[in-house]
Amino acid sequence: MTDFGTDITEELTWRRVSDLENLARAIARRYITPRGALWYAPGYGLDLRRYLNEAMTPELLEEMRILVEQEAEKDTRVRFAEASVAPEPGHRVRVALRLETDQGPFDLVLSVDRVSVEVLDAYPG
Repeated sequence: MTDFGTDITEELTWRRVSDLENLARAIARRYITPRGALWYAPGYGLDLRRYLNEAMTPELLEEMRILVEQEAEKDTRVRFAEASVAPEPGHRVRVALRLETDQGPFDLVLSVDRVSVEVLDAYPG
């Protein structure tokens, strides 16, 4: 069994998160971090929020989908990523990822708005 690590979440109370929940949160953080924001990892991050002020054309959605997959695959725990990106009302996008890990498939659904990237659902596929 693969160990996806443990981290601390800062939601309402501090608590430890492990395994697939830790992986889901790590992937979500990638999509709120502007590339170059971390001096020690200049290639880390893809701030999806920056796309929300643009017209959601099919071309833009396809570009976002490709970038989302590439960013997820930078995490060494992810072997393969397949994504879909769909606009939602209120300057939001919904990102659905199918990730392949050492433990098998893992599905992750995120909601991205101008302020945050929220994990809506994460479950083994």
